[in-house]
Parts: sequence; structure tokens; C-alpha cells
Amino acid sequence: MPATPVPRRLRLALLLPLLLVAAVATSAAAQAGRDDRPLPVSELQVGSEVVATTGLRLAAIGTPDDGSGRLFVVDKAGRVLVFHPDTGVLDPQPLLDLTGRVSTAGNERGLLGVAPSPDFARTHTLFVSYTALGTGVENGALTVSRFQLDSAGQTTIDPATEERVLRQQHNLNGNHNGGDLMFGPDGYLYWSTGDGGSADDPLYGAQNLSTLLGKIVRIDVMRECDGRLYCIPNDNPFARSAAGRPEIWAYGLRNPWRFSIDERTESIWIGDVGQNRWEEINHVSLDDDDQPRDGWNFGWSCREGDDLHRQPASAGEGPDPFLDIRCNPRAQYTDPVYSYGLAGNDRCAVMGGVVYRGDEFEDLADGTYVAADYCTGQAFAVQEQRRGRHVASDAVGQLPPRITSFGTDADGEVYFVTDTVAPGTGAIHRLTFAEATGS
Repeated sequence: MPATPVPRRLRLALLLPLLLVAAVATSAAAQAGRDDRPLPVSELQVGSEVVATTGLRLAAIGTPDDGSGRLFVVDKAGRVLVFHPDTGVLDPQPLLDLTGRVSTAGNERGLLGVAPSPDFARTHTLFVSYTALGTGVENGALTVSRFQLDSAGQTTIDPATEERVLRQQHNLNGNHNGGDLMFGPDGYLYWSTGDGGSADDPLYGAQNLSTLLGKIVRIDVMRECDGRLYCIPNDNPFARSAAGRPEIWAYGLRNPWRFSIDERTESIWIGDVGQNRWEEINHVSLDDDDQPRDGWNFGWSCREGDDLHRQPASAGEGPDPFLDIRCNPRAQYTDPVYSYGLAGNDRCAVMGGVVYRGDEFEDLADGTYVAADYCTGQAFAVQEQRRGRHVASDAVGQLPPRITSFGTDADGEVYFVTDTVAPGTGAIHRLTFAEATGS
């Protein structure tokens, strides 16, 4: 029996309610999507609370992924200490004491970084970076060392078990050591180094691909190759090229004191301390498919922030032979995603931060990168709106001065440490978020 046609007017009458329901559902879903987004940086406020006062020159935070909830906190004098966020207790016995091997001459040398190996409960290997105590070319050498523990819960490490993985000579100047250390989602160790110190990069370290100065180094430290305590990842920019050291992953950096890796987006955020004019944050992908053929080049000492770095700064727009030497017209420089000036204010050095990925403030700040200025404690926040497009604010709040490092616990909550250099207190702090008043 043939189907009876439904009159057009009746079809519309039946269809309209369905369209209305669909429209309402779509609107509700869109609203829910908007509600799930973090606050824009213009509506965000950061604060902090002290969770432990140490009186030490704290310099870095490392987080073992062994379920212990501990944080490894670095005392710049040469010790790795264990902090328990759940109780607020800092163990009196250091996990590792290298004070007899670490140079602390000047303000910037010392024990600078700590990185527990991935799957620490199984691999239980600890890596540290420091400036070495020594004479001649050994003085101040930038050093990465490893310590193999008997178990993840080992309470003290014998310094005699140190194995030096990689070193870079740095004996001419005491500043610009870089020194941060972190594993990426690829399982490789990333290490930042300064340009060799002084001012204006007199060693031409940052653009010199035959040295590890002014670089981000990327190596596989969980394997050994060719008589070394590490292997070269095949996708490093110069892994198969004589144009540069195979350990180099990125270059053109002045003093990348602190960097962090956001595993969610597989990207790296680098806080590069500037000279007299600009402090900058760089943010790039870890995916080698996104990387320029010769690796990421952040421009120092041709560039500082978004500008040309002129020597002297008073050179104005006149001919500057300095630029002819430092700037390669064929180079592909990567600009920072955020920079702030030092003219007319008390700011002095950017302390690279971390991306918030915790649960407590997820609805406010998920995916928000937070860092601060060392001298003033002025905080700023950066969000990536779309790939390559960032929105930033330096009006998100005031944190304590003398912040030296940010880190996260196993749950993604953010902590930071301060130095004892006046007016710092050498304390461990926890970062908080709120909606800005009047938003």
C-alpha cells in the first residue's frame, strides 16, 4: 500500500518543535562550553600563602612522580631538601648534600636545578645541575650529574655516587649560568644554559653552535651511547649535522634561568632574563614537525625582546657595527610571546613560571601561565588563545619579591620559592587564584 504523503504545512508543524529543541540544546552546550573556560587574564587575580619558612637561598623545585606527594627543593648552597606539602614539613636531613662541590661565588652560581627521572618509583634516578667548584677551566663549569638511588624512598644519597653526565666550561664570568633542568613528555632531559656572562654576550655564546652556552640542551639520559652517559635524540636539529653540537635543541638565549614544560600541550615556556631593556617569555612547541630546520633561535644577542639589541644602548638609529657582527640576515629568529620593559620601574629580571593544571582552581586558571619579576614580585599571566596567539596581563597581582623558581606538585598545584636576598625570606609559597574584584 503506498505511503500517504504528509501535507507540507503539517511537516513544518512537526519539524519546528524539533528545531527549537535542537537550538536550545546547542545554546546550552555553547554556554556550558563558555562556563568551562578559565577566566581571561584581565579578570584573574593571583595571590599566595607561605607554607614553610626556611631562611635559605632556595633556587628550584622538582617533583617525583612516585605517589609520595613530596617536593624536592633546592638550596642554592648545594643541598636537595625534601618538602612535604601535606604537612608543611621540610625534612632536616638533606636528600643530597653537594656543598663541597658547588661554587656559590657571586650571586648567580650554585646548585641550580633538580629533576627526578620519569617513573621515579621504578627508575629512581636523580639529576641535578650546578656550577662546579674548581680551579682554572673547572671553575664554575656548568654541570649535569646523575645519582642512581637504591629505591625511590631512599632518604639520603651518597655524594660519592655522582656520575657527571655533561659539562660546559663557564670560568670567565660568574653570571648567566641558566641551570634549569626538566624532563619532557618525550622522556628526554632538557637543560638551560646562560650565554657565558658579562654583558652583551662578549663570548658570542648564544649564536655559536659549537658551544652549549646560551642554549636549551636536549639529551636522552636514560640510555648510554658511544661511551657517553647519554644519547642524542634523532630529531635534535643537529643530530645528523656538523653545523652544531648534537645536544643543542634551541639557542639564541641570554640567561634562561627558569623554563617549564606543559605536557598537556607538549610545549615549552622559557623565561629569558634580559639585559637593560626587555625581559621576555618564549613559548614554542616541542614537536619537531613545528620546529624550524635549524632549531628554535630566540635571537640573542642580535635581539632583546622584540627589538634589536644595540651596543651601546644609546646608539640610537645610527650605524651600529655591533649589529653587523651579531645579526645574521639569513637567520629565522623566533619572537617572544610576551615581554616587559625595564625603563622607569623597579623591575629587573623575569622569573619563568609554569602553566596551571591543577584541580582546585581549574575553573579559574586552567591553562594559564603565571610568572613574576624577581625584584618586585609583580606577577603576570599569559594565555594562549589559539596556536601562536597569546594574551597577557601584568595586572594580575603582587607576589613576594625575590622569587627564584616556580614548580608544581603531583596534582598540578603551583608552588614557588624565594631567596633570602633582602627583602626575600627564603620561603616556600603556594599560589592561589581568584576572580578579580569588579570583574
